[in-house]
Amino acid sequence: MYLTDKEEIKDIILDLKDTDILWLDTETADYKSNNPRISLVQVLAYADNVDGSRTYLFDVLNQRDLVDYFIEHIMVNESITKVFHNARYDLRFLGEGNAKNVFCTYNLAKNIPYYLLPIKSKSLKALTEHFTDFKDIDKGEQGGDWGVRPLSKNQLYYAQMDCVYLAQVYHHLVILEEFMNKREEEKSLDFLCERYKEIEEEWLFLDSEIKDLKEQIKRKMINDGIKNNDYFKLSESKTNTIKTNLQELVKLVNEGEVNLNFSVTLTKDIQTILGDNLNDLSTEIITKSSYRLTESK
Repeated sequence: MYLTDKEEIKDIILDLKDTDILWLDTETADYKSNNPRISLVQVLAYADNVDGSRTYLFDVLNQRDLVDYFIEHIMVNESITKVFHNARYDLRFLGEGNAKNVFCTYNLAKNIPYYLLPIKSKSLKALTEHFTDFKDIDKGEQGGDWGVRPLSKNQLYYAQMDCVYLAQVYHHLVILEEFMNKREEEKSLDFLCERYKEIEEEWLFLDSEIKDLKEQIKRKMINDGIKNNDYFKLSESKTNTIKTNLQELVKLVNEGEVNLNFSVTLTKDIQTILGDNLNDLSTEIITKSSYRLTESK
């Protein structure tokens, strides 16, 4: 349902205040620029709707007051669960850190192990096609011009269906997370260790082969001057490390030319060099605990 009338949009926003959960998305104009503008806010309150006919499409292009109204009544309302996919992006336009009770399906999907969710991409398209009967989803409009008016039928369909996909993916992910947590609670430590030993040899074999293959592929691509193919992209990064003589740095500080009033970490090597002189320094010991799992011999 595509809406452009400001008062009608406000009335619907007030009606949505009594909803327990909403599935939300946004479309932005000039999204590749330094100043993207929010164009649409899509809202679905009915998870059983699978054709997009009950998705509200609020046209908020260049209407900051309407966006603020939505933030005030929906985004900061703690009683409403707001579900997004990659919420971090949408929150740039919808309240940022002031938004309350936000759920991100992208973050949840990333935290589910691959053997339980065996897809590499955690995009909404990939998750939808994995969990549901929606296949071959066209995401061409994602990079469309959302600053133009009127919006095309394809754009409106794309916008309304994203919330449908989101609601479906949300329910599947929540069920999968509950299953994962329940299995972890039910499994004993002995079971977990035995399962590890069962698959360890296979994992070591595959892991070593994959690492070796990737190194061979990387060397061949470098030697052949190939930057990418159907399987891999070769990227190069360079880092510069600047080193100086410590005595020269101390001299600068003593002469007052540089103010370096902050703590430095004393490595084991530096502590050894300082020896008993370390006791003459004002030091702070920060203890951090970390755990490393090693096999018992």
